[in-house]
Amino acid sequence: MIRKTMLGIWIIAWMSATAPSVRSAQSEDVVAVITEIKFNKGDIQVAHPGKTAERAAVLQSLYTGSKVQVSNGATATVVLTDGSRAVTVDEKNSPFEIKTAAKTAGRLKEAAGTLVGKKSSSNFVALAVRGKTRGPTLLAPRETKLLTATPRFQWVGMEGQPSAVKVSGAEGVIWSVENVADTQIVYPASAPALQSGVSYSWSAERRGVTAEKAVFSFLGAEESRAIKTRLTEIDASDGVSKTTLAILKGSFLISKELYYDARETLLEAAKSDPQEPTLYFLLGEVYEKTGLKNLAQEAYSEAELLTERKP
Repeated sequence: MIRKTMLGIWIIAWMSATAPSVRSAQSEDVVAVITEIKFNKGDIQVAHPGKTAERAAVLQSLYTGSKVQVSNGATATVVLTDGSRAVTVDEKNSPFEIKTAAKTAGRLKEAAGTLVGKKSSSNFVALAVRGKTRGPTLLAPRETKLLTATPRFQWVGMEGQPSAVKVSGAEGVIWSVENVADTQIVYPASAPALQSGVSYSWSAERRGVTAEKAVFSFLGAEESRAIKTRLTEIDASDGVSKTTLAILKGSFLISKELYYDARETLLEAAKSDPQEPTLYFLLGEVYEKTGLKNLAQEAYSEAELLTERKP
């Protein structure tokens, strides 16, 4: 019995040790990702080699020989993971077949790679608090690194009731403002400059109410410069829609734990393209990683709703 148990443990350990290499091999086979899906009144089908066609999904991985076929006004945007280009598939070039990745990497390669294998979490527990009067829920910045030196502090709840906003560092409060009637305020350039590598916290407080705190840190100059260079390279890509550029930048920023800047990028893009499910999917990931599970569920649900077939 002991021998069988030990054998089972050894097998499980071996499978765990080898699993990363299997996942890596699968990821290397992905040569393109669908960044935008617009069904309109039509349909988008994806057929992988040797498999039955299926309806396109958010950030679906594509392989050499995969075909994307659209109908009746639907469109899909495909980004090759080698970073070389993005292609909009419409009725003129449908079905579009995915070719083998190029040997020379393009400027979108790093950002495109962050899109591979993304999935939403299926386990969400509603956040409910009893027994105490709670303050507002802090939205951003929250559990994040920052590129932005003057972030916009945002919260929800207790609208119309003036709050005191405080930002603290290792030595205590470094900036505060009283009687904020809105649910957002920008950290002013006149306030003490945020220092790299320092952990900060902030709160929106009201007398008699338990205050929540959220933490953030500011990137160092060298790391910040490298990331901004990558973002500039993405923006300089020819023939790529503004929505796909936002998706690439948002996913890249998420991969660097820059959730505040990712959220700002994705929300701005959603104003111009409110029907693109991938934007809400990535917003769901931002909220999930920053502990806002209810908002994550709402964003993922919105993405799913936008991918449902329309009459």
